[in-house]
Amino acid sequence: MKIIAVAGGSGMGKTLFTKMLGERLPKSVVLPMDQYYFDKPDDIPAEKYDFDSPQALDFRLFHKALNELAAGNPVRMPQFDYVPAKRTKEYVKIVPGDYLIIEGLYVLMHASIRSMLSYSFFLESPPDVTVCRRCLRDMSEHGLSAQYSIQQYLTFVRPAYLTHVLPTKQFAKLVVSNGVNSRLDLFLDDFLKKFPL
Repeated sequence: MKIIAVAGGSGMGKTLFTKMLGERLPKSVVLPMDQYYFDKPDDIPAEKYDFDSPQALDFRLFHKALNELAAGNPVRMPQFDYVPAKRTKEYVKIVPGDYLIIEGLYVLMHASIRSMLSYSFFLESPPDVTVCRRCLRDMSEHGLSAQYSIQQYLTFVRPAYLTHVLPTKQFAKLVVSNGVNSRLDLFLDDFLKKFPL
């Protein structure tokens, strides 16, 4: 099984890129790091909690699942609910295929994970595009206000990106620019013709 990582900042197109990549790679499964958040402590309001910090993610459990899948074993992936900011009691069974795509802010952070990769992408976008994408997504998918989304970006998302996410760009095999008019589908079609994964 080949393991492919899709990294980058929030709002830069990781999930869309991963979906398109999975559609083009036969027998591929996705392990999104976003499902591996720790539960938010009850005594911290959502607007005060830093979901973009590496400390908010359960790397130990994510790495354990990754090792199991690499060994050919199925895993039970937790499901994280953003409304209460906690894991639900439900799990999704992930069965290993020919390709495993791992996606998230910090999939390139740890050398122990990087050593398992066959290939890695880092998505990047201009800051204004990122802010707009995040704001539209937060409003449509999470029912949040534009003010809340922008405040979270300024308080937590941008600092975490500059401090923790951006430094992992150096570990990617390929950096993909995803601007306002980018066509990731055409990029992937062309890339996979030239460089079959």
